[in-house]
Amino acid sequence: MPSPKALTPHTSERTPVKATSTPRSVPRLLRIADAADYLSCTFGFIETLYREGTIKPVLLGKRHLLDIRDLDAYIEQLKETA
Repeated sequence: MPSPKALTPHTSERTPVKATSTPRSVPRLLRIADAADYLSCTFGFIETLYREGTIKPVLLGKRHLLDIRDLDAYIEQLKETA
């Protein structure tokens, strides 16, 4: 697992991912900050899920990205336990 420093938010401007976007307009792999936007939660909450192993990263070069399908599976898991 990378250190928390490796998970600092990306500093360049980014376009927020909206849950209401059509599937074509949403990239499959999201940066941590974009995953937080997608789940409507904080960056720190995504970091916690990441560190606990609840969601697994996809390593693309030096970037740690999250698969949107894993985020959707996490949502479904939450629905089942509610």
